[in-house]
Amino acid sequence: MKKIFTLIAALLCFVAVVEAQNQVQPLPKMFAHRGCHSKIVPENSIPGVGRAARHGYMGIECDVKYTKDGKMVIMHDRTINRTCRNASDYSKIRGKVKVADLTFDELRENYVLESPRADYRTPVPTLEEILLECKKHNIVPMLHSSIVESYRLAQKIMGNNWICFTDDVEAIKECRKFSKCLILYSIKPKTAETAFEVLPQLGGKVGVSSMQREALTRERIARLREKGYEVQASVYYAPREVYALRDAVTILLSDFAVMPDPNNNPVKVVEVEPQTLAQGATLKFTADEKVRDGAVAIEIEFEGVIEIAFDKKQDFYTLYNTGKYCDRVGMRFINRKGMVALHGVEECKIKSAKVYFYNFSE
Repeated sequence: MKKIFTLIAALLCFVAVVEAQNQVQPLPKMFAHRGCHSKIVPENSIPGVGRAARHGYMGIECDVKYTKDGKMVIMHDRTINRTCRNASDYSKIRGKVKVADLTFDELRENYVLESPRADYRTPVPTLEEILLECKKHNIVPMLHSSIVESYRLAQKIMGNNWICFTDDVEAIKECRKFSKCLILYSIKPKTAETAFEVLPQLGGKVGVSSMQREALTRERIARLREKGYEVQASVYYAPREVYALRDAVTILLSDFAVMPDPNNNPVKVVEVEPQTLAQGATLKFTADEKVRDGAVAIEIEFEGVIEIAFDKKQDFYTLYNTGKYCDRVGMRFINRKGMVALHGVEECKIKSAKVYFYNFSE
C-alpha cells in the first residue's frame, strides 16, 4: 500500500511539473530603454516619455549626468557628440564635448538633440523635466544612476513610484533610507550571486537586472523569483529576450520590443488556425494601412524551427520550440505598414497564434 501511495504522489508531482512547464507566463512589465525613441524621437528626450505612454509601456529608463556646475541632466554618454548637434546651424559637433565640461547654460543654449524633424530638436532635458513629464503621463521613471541626489529628487516628485537602478551597493543602501521605491541591483555573471547577500539587506521591493543572460540563468531566475524578487532582462538582443521570457523574467527593458497585449487596443487582430508550415513555406500577415507610429506583435505556440520577421529586409528571430512555450515577440516601427512573416526553417506545427497590429500615432 505504501508503494502505491508513493507511486501516486510521484505521478501527481510529474503532472504538476508538466502543467507548470506548459503554463503561459504572465506578460512582463515593459520599460522603454532611454525612453520610447526612434529615428525621429531622440533617446532620453521629453517626447520619448509621451510616446512610451501611448505604446503602453509601464515606464522609461533614463541616465543621469552632472554638468560642470552641478545640474542633473538626462544623457547616457559622457559626451554629447552621438546624440546632439550645434543649436545655431544644426551642424555636427567637432571634437569630443563632455557633459561634465559644460555649464548647464552652455549645454542648453549651444546644443540640441538630433532629429530629422525640427520640432524634436530640443535641448537636453533636466532630470526634473523628465520626472515631471513621467508624472504627467503616469509613467514610472527608472533612474540608471548612482547619484543619490537624483534619488532624492525622484522621491520628491514621484513619491515611491520610481525605480532606482544601479550596481552601486552603497548608493542603493542610501536610497533605501528615505525611499520605498523598487530597487534593481545591476549584476554581471561574476557578481550575480552577491544579489542573494545584497537584496535581503535592503528590504522592501527589490530585484536584479542584467544585460547578460549568463548572469540571469534559468536556475538563478527561479531562485530569485522564489524569494519574491523582480528580475529584469536589460536590453537583450533578439532573439535573446524571447529566451528571457521563457525563463520567466518579470521586467523587460528594451529598445524595440512590444508585447501582444490586447489591453493596448490593437487596431487589428488575426487569429491563425492550427496548421503545419512546411519547410521553406511562409505565412505573411500585413496591416490594413500604413501608420506613422505603430507596432506589431505575435503570440505563438509551435513545434519546430521557425523564423519570425517583422521587416522585409531581415529575419528578426529564429526560434526552436518543442511546443513547451508560448512565445511572445513584437517590435515597434515608424512610417510603414505593420507586417509579420512566419517562415518554416524546418517543418513546423503551429498549434495556435495571434497577430496584433497597433497604431500609436498621435
